[in-house]
Amino acid sequence: MRFGTFHLIGAPEMQPGEQRIGETIQQMVLAEELGLDKVWVAEHHFSNYGYATNPLLIIAKAAGLTNRIRFGQAIIVTPFWHPLRLAEDIALTDILTDGRLDVGLGRGYQKMETDAFELKLEESRDLFLEHLAIMRKAWTEDDFTHQGQFFTIPRPITMLPKPLQKPHPQIWVACQSEQTIDWTASEGYYPIFSGSSGGTQIFSWRQRFVEKWREAGHENQNPQIAVQRFVYVCDDEQEARAAMRWPRWQRRLASHLRNADERIVAGQNEEYPVLNEPTDDELWDRMVYGPPERCIAQLRRDAEMGFTDFIGWFDVGGLPFETVTQSMRRFAAEVKPAIETVGAGR
Repeated sequence: MRFGTFHLIGAPEMQPGEQRIGETIQQMVLAEELGLDKVWVAEHHFSNYGYATNPLLIIAKAAGLTNRIRFGQAIIVTPFWHPLRLAEDIALTDILTDGRLDVGLGRGYQKMETDAFELKLEESRDLFLEHLAIMRKAWTEDDFTHQGQFFTIPRPITMLPKPLQKPHPQIWVACQSEQTIDWTASEGYYPIFSGSSGGTQIFSWRQRFVEKWREAGHENQNPQIAVQRFVYVCDDEQEARAAMRWPRWQRRLASHLRNADERIVAGQNEEYPVLNEPTDDELWDRMVYGPPERCIAQLRRDAEMGFTDFIGWFDVGGLPFETVTQSMRRFAAEVKPAIETVGAGR
């Protein structure tokens, strides 16, 4: 199993951007020092739900302070970009990271964001697919043109520079539906699943992805498959359950933004309960929270399901910086060694 950290850069107390982004860069450098494998960054806009408006810029900064760790996005929202500009920026970031870049893509889900960019959420899937078609042409072809539903490139052009990795960095896709799972598998991309879903659902989705991947006849019969979960390693369960306050904050905001019933004033989201939200016990079961032995048991479950990559969300936004980094250190020292070889070769 490979291990990474996740950074959405939430700010529930409206902390200044320079503070939260500075803390995030320090955590990325620490992740390399601790022997973790990858850093993931999410794109969001226009509220304290997340300050990572451009994951590629954050990654480029962190790459200059590290030597080994890889970087990815979970995810970049492609409809918010012009596909040619995004293809260029990814290629340049691949060079700046010395080829330590993976590309995580998705179509977005927040109507608030799509409205601000003058886009239609109901068109996001078609827009996403056309973006990716253009980006692949830009990375791999010379003097290409394009005629599509949303974009026309009538004059032959060549994008330079090309990515360092050939033909382009590995692509990951956020999978939250069977349709997306099937398409991701057929295209040969790797999936990212959210552990906020119940264990039965993500296990069935993982099984479906592997079946569709093998049906597609890809040379590699054992693809990488990532699962993301909240992580907090501490002394006892009581301390961990008290810290559930922040994952609850994050999940409530995400649900309201998905349902387009958010309440935002001057960039600050109001937290209020969601209809049919998970109980404390249900949320607890989906998180890697608690003393090391419980965290090991939770992670072992994912590894035995066949997930190859674990994306740990240590910094939810409300935990103090020192608490987050201490949790990261304990994870690397006391949890990770017990899980690294579990599920290997599946």
